[in-house]
Amino acid sequence: MSDFLSKFDKKNEDSAIKGVSETDKFSNKTRKKMNHRENEEPLETDPFFKKKKRKKYIFRLLITLSLIAVSVLLFFQFAYIRIGNFVDKDISDVRKWATEHNLAIDVTPSYDKAPVNQVLSQQEKAGSRVRKKSMLHVTISQGPNPEEKLDLPDFMKISREEAVKWIEENQAVNLTIVDEYHDEIKEQEPIRIEFTNKEVTKENYLRKDVGRIFFSKGKEVFEKNIDVPDFRGKALSEVETWVKANEIELEVKKEASDTIEEGKIINQSLSSEEKIAKREKFQVTLSLGKGVTVPNFSEVLPDNADSVAEGLSVRKRMQLTRNMPYGQLISQSIPAGTILTSEDEQAVDVVYSAGQPYIRDYRLGEYLEGDLQKLFFEEFRSKGANINYQVRYVNSSEPYGTIVGMSKFNQFLALEDTITFDISLGNKNPGPPDKE
Repeated sequence: MSDFLSKFDKKNEDSAIKGVSETDKFSNKTRKKMNHRENEEPLETDPFFKKKKRKKYIFRLLITLSLIAVSVLLFFQFAYIRIGNFVDKDISDVRKWATEHNLAIDVTPSYDKAPVNQVLSQQEKAGSRVRKKSMLHVTISQGPNPEEKLDLPDFMKISREEAVKWIEENQAVNLTIVDEYHDEIKEQEPIRIEFTNKEVTKENYLRKDVGRIFFSKGKEVFEKNIDVPDFRGKALSEVETWVKANEIELEVKKEASDTIEEGKIINQSLSSEEKIAKREKFQVTLSLGKGVTVPNFSEVLPDNADSVAEGLSVRKRMQLTRNMPYGQLISQSIPAGTILTSEDEQAVDVVYSAGQPYIRDYRLGEYLEGDLQKLFFEEFRSKGANINYQVRYVNSSEPYGTIVGMSKFNQFLALEDTITFDISLGNKNPGPPDKE
């Protein structure tokens, strides 16, 4: 610096002398006056001239250097930006910062246990400077690997708190805890687990599989704050509309009525002065109209059974018995006193005793061998007796097929028996007529 200043002083001195010389050329008269003045009195030089010139130059130099430094500083200030530490920050914050500082951003996703969209690393080091409009490179978490197989616990044997803890620790983001009311399972206890994909099981579960684990909230209790209308004599449809609107459970009991029209309400479990809670049971009795009372057929003769009750169809049957008298009631399909309604089959099966089986004498009468099948069915088998017959063909002068003999006749039989019939072959000539 000292050498530079010395050269600067010498150069200024030479310039000053040269300036004086050139000035003399402009006017001889002036020069003469100056020479005359020199001859007359000595020239005085300012001893601080050089120092003033030097300070002035230094000042100008410092101003110039300062301007250059400021220019460089402003250039870096506006053209470059200092990079911050973005690790562990959310990518949305990084995008916002990059937009404000005119930087583009290149995002590389990677599976990681860090929260989704959290920055895992950055290519540009924190504290370094990059030119604006350049690219910022970061790697972010896209959550845990959805293809990873997870060993599910038995959710039906753990508490809700344990299930929530396991889901959080294993980042099973597609498993959801659902709480619902249950009338039988206690609060906080597991109810069931459901997977959207029916092929997913506890053994092959992947993190990407969607499922729901249901836990009980206990039995839901509702306040009794719903007014009960008077539905007596009204249609069932009105009751159904009311229970649907108020989420009440309806029970309908049906019975015959001599006074209430069919399809109308006879009575109800709660009166119109009471209140009911949501989901509580409410019962009404619906009229089925006038019913038919089944009579006691033990008090009715078989011949009168068909007409004993108006509107009732009676299917009567006679059955042979071993020791019951004829006409005694054996059974009726519907108990006496039962009221049949429009929803019932208004018919009853009645069985009366036909007494003990009895075999008449069919010899040399109106019956032939061909009549025996129908005769035995109508007289015995259709009435519950297992009585059969067999035939034996004999030589006889009676026409072919005539019954000429019977093993039993004109007597009572057991419920199981067999009768032998002798049937004429018609191969004998009749004998001489009897003499008078």
